[in-house]
Amino acid sequence: MNLLKKLFAATGMLLLSFSLVLSSCDEQSSDDERIIPALDAPSLDIDTTSVTEDSFTLTWAAIDNADYYECRINGGASTSTENCSYTFTGLQGKTTYKAEIRACSTIADKYASSSWSSATVTTMPSTGTDPEPDPGTDPDETPEGYTLVWSDEFNGTTLDTDSWNIEVNGDGGGNNELQYYRAENVSISDEPTTGRRCLTLTARKESYGGKQATSGRVNSLGKRYFKYGRFDAYIKMPQTTNGLWPAYWMMGNDHSEVGWPRCCEIDIVEMGHANGISAGTQDRYLNGACHWGYYKDGAYPNYAKHTTAPYSLQDGFHLFTLIWDETSIKTYYDLDKNPNAEPYFEMGITDTSDDWATGNYFHKECFILFNLAVGGNFPAIWNISSVTALNNGDASMYIDYVRVYQKK
Repeated sequence: MNLLKKLFAATGMLLLSFSLVLSSCDEQSSDDERIIPALDAPSLDIDTTSVTEDSFTLTWAAIDNADYYECRINGGASTSTENCSYTFTGLQGKTTYKAEIRACSTIADKYASSSWSSATVTTMPSTGTDPEPDPGTDPDETPEGYTLVWSDEFNGTTLDTDSWNIEVNGDGGGNNELQYYRAENVSISDEPTTGRRCLTLTARKESYGGKQATSGRVNSLGKRYFKYGRFDAYIKMPQTTNGLWPAYWMMGNDHSEVGWPRCCEIDIVEMGHANGISAGTQDRYLNGACHWGYYKDGAYPNYAKHTTAPYSLQDGFHLFTLIWDETSIKTYYDLDKNPNAEPYFEMGITDTSDDWATGNYFHKECFILFNLAVGGNFPAIWNISSVTALNNGDASMYIDYVRVYQKK
């Protein structure tokens, strides 16, 4: 009898112990599977009285269980505040910014951060520093002395094929470029930071058609072509370091008949050059150029000029302009911000002294091109492994509009 009691006692103890273990395991499993609720996202208001040329303030109502709020602009690094308002400072005048706020808790295992709430704000123009319009300080206004003769605002859902040809080829552009141009890399879409509807050319690191990358290129050959005028394009360049080569340019509409370079070429803006890479100034280094004539003794006439802007031209949208008349070709950036700026490229076109003279080639109708090349002779990169600009995924060139004006 005593033996049976001892066995029962021992068995009961084991059962109790086993039950406790199961209970403990059940609790642990429940903790592991517990869903942490996210805080509510703030509802943002813009304090319109706070908007200046270099700052603005967002406000919001307090979020239950939030201990602080993270704030960022244009997807950059975030800062924190315990207040229900935040002032973004150090901004540029007359520039559109995407500001974002989210609610956070110091008890991370109890409350997850909310999703980001966003607001788009455009700062005021700089005061007291803008000179009189010449030839125009607003990219949305017709420059003084000109009439708008054609534009594409790229506001639809697909590219207007009555105006544009989408190039499909892998010929390397005559520059040993690495991309294959595909229709799939050309779209009309919203630029994610500003929401502007744009012609979008996207470069991807992928093998296609024997090439190491794909990208987009369009032209208006035979559809939209012009002789003389002011040619404006509002463009957000990709980060070109290292290996991307975006360009806005023109060629003679007789290209199919006379070939290149006899048809002439006007490079309004190109970025991504090897000199900018070596100097660490990729975001500011650009050039304009002209090519013309014909090959003689293995050479043909051309002229290019590189310059380094005093600020980044890859931080958002910038206006790039060609002013072309009977006497000269001149290219500019940001005439809307600096209407009296000197051209970064200029070439006279009145000389007709011989067969290579500029005056024999730049007085004809020309069509427009936009493209985003990958690698090649311009950046001096011929292997996709050296194209660091695509290490984190696709890169895009956004064209908000192109507008052609001619003298009244």
